[in-house]
Amino acid sequence: MGLIARVFEREGLPTVTLSSALDVSERVKAPRTAFLNFPLGSQVGPPNEPELQRQILRRSLQLIGSVREAGEIVELPFEWPDADWRRQVIETYRHDAATLDGQRRESEYEDGRNFAEQECVDVCGFV
Repeated sequence: MGLIARVFEREGLPTVTLSSALDVSERVKAPRTAFLNFPLGSQVGPPNEPELQRQILRRSLQLIGSVREAGEIVELPFEWPDADWRRQVIETYRHDAATLDGQRRESEYEDGRNFAEQECVDVCGFV
């Protein structure tokens, strides 16, 4: 979104991006970024909390008038309601990684090739 925001800004349309990925925002250097230390994909807050979401959007839009330096990132003072969210996300990633690893191992043949490689050999004659 930051790259698109830069294009809009060049055409005279002010923008504010909302981000939960500080490292990405620092590299992209969108004209104005409101950073929230929230789970990815939840930049305007948790579901079913419209008042908090409105507060976040209002605060983000205020950056249009206050941020003057391109690439500036302003951390907004909102906290995710469940302080344990980081641990939950990490556990989910670990579980997903273990599931994928297990699926990969199940699809391997004794010679080390996996199912996709064997299909290439059988169907296309690739070695």
